[in-house]
Amino acid sequence: MTPKPTRKPFRQRLEGLLFYLLLLIAVGLCGWLSQRYQTVFDWSDRARNSLSEASQQLLTRLEAPLQIRSFAPNNPSLRQRIAAVIEPYQRLRPDITLEFIDPSQQPELTREAGIRRAGELQIRYQGRDENLSILNEQQISNSIQRLIQQGQRWIAALDGHGERRLDGKANHDLGDFGAQLQRKGYRIQSLPLSEQQAIPRNTSLLLLAGPRVDYLPGELTAIRHYLEQGGNLLWLTDPGPQYAIPTLLQDLGLTILPGTVVDANAAGLGLDNPAIALVTRFPDHPATQQFKLVTLYPFAAALKADPTADWQATPLLQTQAGSWNETSPLTGELQRDAAQGEESGPLTLGYAFSRHLDSKTQRVIVVGDGDFLSNSYLGNGGNLDLGLNLVRWLSSDDNLLNIPARTATDTRLDLSRTAGAVIGFGFLLILPLLLIATGLLIRWRRHRA
Repeated sequence: MTPKPTRKPFRQRLEGLLFYLLLLIAVGLCGWLSQRYQTVFDWSDRARNSLSEASQQLLTRLEAPLQIRSFAPNNPSLRQRIAAVIEPYQRLRPDITLEFIDPSQQPELTREAGIRRAGELQIRYQGRDENLSILNEQQISNSIQRLIQQGQRWIAALDGHGERRLDGKANHDLGDFGAQLQRKGYRIQSLPLSEQQAIPRNTSLLLLAGPRVDYLPGELTAIRHYLEQGGNLLWLTDPGPQYAIPTLLQDLGLTILPGTVVDANAAGLGLDNPAIALVTRFPDHPATQQFKLVTLYPFAAALKADPTADWQATPLLQTQAGSWNETSPLTGELQRDAAQGEESGPLTLGYAFSRHLDSKTQRVIVVGDGDFLSNSYLGNGGNLDLGLNLVRWLSSDDNLLNIPARTATDTRLDLSRTAGAVIGFGFLLILPLLLIATGLLIRWRRHRA
């Protein structure tokens, strides 16, 4: 029997070299393919690590890149958690970028962006931006939805009768608030009804902010026609003359109490002016949902409402006990005088009204104070955030995505102390000894063979 010829050493080395070369090429191709093409399978319970169908459909509406800036300190653990929240969005839309900014390294940029806490996000889309402090799919997707919609929202501010101007620079004007609205993507315009006899049909919200002279009959007719057609209105009034405006809203049954609201609770926050009223709690209403900031209202008027059956009224802004509507001059020591019609708090400073009209919902908010959004007081407390919330609700930007919370049926493993000790002892000692014994047995059997 002739023995088989053995392979030459050169051929064996060549085959080994080719094998390792092909292996390196295969590994390189796998790495290249993983960078160029990405396929992710979510096998978690109820697909908890993927976006809901509503969010996926929303991302298809993006027409431009979406930029997300996270103002988080240089903490790898924190940044990793934030990146994990954004990653499902980037998986579907590669043009969604995430940038981390350390607030301590760039304090000026942080202030300009209006960031208040570490880890807060700023989402930017087509020149508009919105800040988020609660990071979950529902909040992020709803923010993206608002940024997409807001480019189509027009806010018309009545002008020509001494109103607070949305583009004004005086202390009593609303110029800073108007700039914030534009930054959020709303389009604002002044509307002198003496030059334009009708309110444009594409107006999402009409602003009536403290006129100082009466409107002409033709102007009142234009405003009334706008309201009868279901237009939304934000009316910021103040103590004193109302210039026949309440006659436009008779169905609301709105009464403005005499005097100016004073609040003894303001002294507890170091405020020397008793005519600054505080609102610290808000009702469960879409305009103030999850709103928990303190807001300040200087020189405000208290309101009462008894609307007709068509309207639904919600007291939106209410003072605390210890406040009342002071009818005498705000000098010296102030005390409530019930004989003068001064009512004790809580007093209502703002109402939200809504009704169904011609298959749509009409919305009106009346606030007995225009100063809280003025250039002088906008930066106090949560005044700016509240103003933006009111505008969003009035312009129907609260039609948010309904994204249900998805939780796994069983994500906890509860073990007794004994069971934990057995498992730990098994993995740390028994399993390694079994592996060593198996290796020694295999080696002994090969040696005998």
